[in-house]
This record gives sequence, structure tokens and C-alpha cells, in this order.
Amino acid sequence: MCGHFEIIERRIDTVDIIAVSGRLDAGTSGLAEERINRVLDAGGKCLLINLCDLDYISSSGLRVLLAALKRLKKDGGTLRIACGNPQILEVFTMAGFHRIFSIYNDEAAALTELEAGP
Repeated sequence: MCGHFEIIERRIDTVDIIAVSGRLDAGTSGLAEERINRVLDAGGKCLLINLCDLDYISSSGLRVLLAALKRLKKDGGTLRIACGNPQILEVFTMAGFHRIFSIYNDEAAALTELEAGP
């Protein structure tokens, strides 16, 4: 595994927050997927993935996020993404993911939206 990579999990009320920092690529996406699935397996229905400290995301990383979104939609849950990093947002836009994900500039904005309900 090259470069910095860290995942921090925490919970605020009914919202599970997974903060990913560093590089989300082929070398780290398996671990990210494992951690996200563990939260969902435990019954998490409201997920906020914070990518504000992400330096890089590859197609592998995007696939992990897409899998989480599909699983939550099937289970009647919600997924929000916090990310103010222009480079990461550009990748989302190029992949067309800005149209399928709810993306907020920061965690506070995403939390406000989640707590307000669907």
C-alpha cells in the first residue's frame, strides 16, 4: 500500500460517519469496502462518507461508493457524501457520479440534510 490511507468511523445519533483520508485506489478500496459493509451489516441505514481529506480517488474507489449506494437504496437507506476537494469533485463529475450521489461541501451540511430526513 503506497501513500497515506486512513478510515475513521463514528456515529452521531442515527448517522454513521465514515471519514476516508489519503488515497482511495485499487490498493485501499478493499479495506474501505469492508469497513462500509461492516457498518451496513450492523444495521446502518444513514451513511455519511466524508471525503474532505481524500487526496486521490480511482475507479476502484468510485466502485466502492457506488456499491454502498446501491445497497443502501435497496435497503431503504440513504447515503450522503461530504467533499469540498475540487480535484475529487472533478473526478465525480467526469464519471457522472455528481448526478447520482448527494454531495455536500462539508460534513456539517451533509449532516443537516440527513437529520432533516428524506
